Amino acid sequence: MSYPAQVLPQQPVTDPRRPPGPVRISAGVLVLMAVGGLVYGGIGLVLMPGIVERFQDSAAGVGVSVDDINGGTQLLRGVPIAAAFVGVVSAVVLAGLVVGLLRGVRAVRVATLVVSGLGLLGGILTAVFGFLQRVNSFADDTLLWALNDAHPGWWPWTSAVLSLLQVVGYFVVTLLLISPPANEYFRRAPSLPPGPTGAPPIPPPPPVDPTDWQRPAPPTTTPAAM
Repeated sequence: MSYPAQVLPQQPVTDPRRPPGPVRISAGVLVLMAVGGLVYGGIGLVLMPGIVERFQDSAAGVGVSVDDINGGTQLLRGVPIAAAFVGVVSAVVLAGLVVGLLRGVRAVRVATLVVSGLGLLGGILTAVFGFLQRVNSFADDTLLWALNDAHPGWWPWTSAVLSLLQVVGYFVVTLLLISPPANEYFRRAPSLPPGPTGAPPIPPPPPVDPTDWQRPAPPTTTPAAM
């Protein structure tokens, strides 16, 4: 006994879209910035003990009060710890944004643009403060001079340059994510492929009971004689 061929319904498949070049490059820039933030925070923690020790020696030698020395010590310890914490949080956030961008999530793209704007502002302010710190020797204030002199000569310049690189990085990410290929990538939505003839798949017929042939045929009626 033969049975009618059953047409199996097509299974949904994932959209094999590949992120365009601008999206992949922006994701790579965000990864580099996340790694850079972690490295910056780690270096600050490594340098902190020596900076605190030099500050305390310099401040005591020029007659800074004990209260000011304690306040400066807390500042020199708190800033690297806060920078390391911000670096870890930023790395986690940027990693999440990278995953969302590569998957084509539109909300993540908007969030990345917002984060880039905040990063631009923060990087500019940090860079300006770093350059002012190097231009002004703080010779007119003993406490500020001791704070500045405790740092290695290359560290403030490094901080300022890294802040400028942060600004450039977020600016590049913003430009890449608003480029036409990125707009097209985030505008498209995954869809199911059509059937073999372009028509929706036909549902399979109901199952056939193999014992149907054993059942008696229904009685046939004959028309009554006129």
